[in-house]
Amino acid sequence: MTPNKEDYLKCIYEIGQEHEKINNKQIAAKMQVSAPAVSEMIKKMLAEGLIAKDKAHGYLLTGKGLPLVSDLYRKHRLIEVFLVDYLHYAIDEIHQEAEVLEHTVSAAFIERLDRVLEYPRFCPHGGTIPKKGELLKETYHLPLNRAKKSGSYCVRRIHDDFLLLDYLAKHELKLGQLIELRQVDSYAKTYTIVYNGKKLDIPENIAAQIYIEKKE
Repeated sequence: MTPNKEDYLKCIYEIGQEHEKINNKQIAAKMQVSAPAVSEMIKKMLAEGLIAKDKAHGYLLTGKGLPLVSDLYRKHRLIEVFLVDYLHYAIDEIHQEAEVLEHTVSAAFIERLDRVLEYPRFCPHGGTIPKKGELLKETYHLPLNRAKKSGSYCVRRIHDDFLLLDYLAKHELKLGQLIELRQVDSYAKTYTIVYNGKKLDIPENIAAQIYIEKKE
């Protein structure tokens, strides 16, 4: 399978985590390619049985496509752990390196890497690392913008995006940080949190990329 096709599969998976229906326009925007390019790749993946077209949900990964996506995330996240723990990369530097390496390393390399790293459960961004042969199932899947009640939460996972990581770094908001959700403004679409004596109003598009766990 080509790296380009693998990227399309991951793209469809990621869009599906945020939206109920996946269309060509969303894929083109996320992949930053033209509409004709998306149409051509979609036809190929449909023909290969990697995705299916559904009236209600647009495109869905199939029983053939899902294991491939899980394997890609496993590779990517294990590489990220290695880059941070052994090569001392900063958190905001690892994504692009892992994007390149995930398409080039062998399965044998990944198995040895997993063993050397002592089978980590999470990547540096808090994403779950599936075991070999397992489908990806995120341990932390509640985004801040879907929190129903005010109260105490812990930041458990952050979407792997450079601009997001830069934004959070500027506001000293890190993985594992305890926060207090004080207010949800449905009109302004902001989420007011307090942590370390600071108050921050987070817009919805950013809150959707921060995954939290309710603390009792």
